[in-house]
Amino acid sequence: MKVVVLASAEQDLSEAAAYYLEHASVRIAQAFADEFRHATALLADYPESGMSVSDNQRVMQFRRFPYSIIYRAAADSVVIRAVAHHRRKPRYGKNR
Repeated sequence: MKVVVLASAEQDLSEAAAYYLEHASVRIAQAFADEFRHATALLADYPESGMSVSDNQRVMQFRRFPYSIIYRAAADSVVIRAVAHHRRKPRYGKNR
């Protein structure tokens, strides 16, 4: 299945990676990016694996980092709408 990452989710991802690069290390920033890639590969194979939070929207939590992928699964694709930090506003990204 095709995975589409919206520009707003790309921005979320870039900001998070930049934060880890500045406040942690290159290795931690790379681990964050690797976890995102792993999660999107999993979603491509198992689009219903995330927790359903509304009729069309699902959430998959990262294993190691305090982030979740907010996405919608369609017949032929998974659309990633946001990469949300767990301490942000509870409904962050849900209206994208």
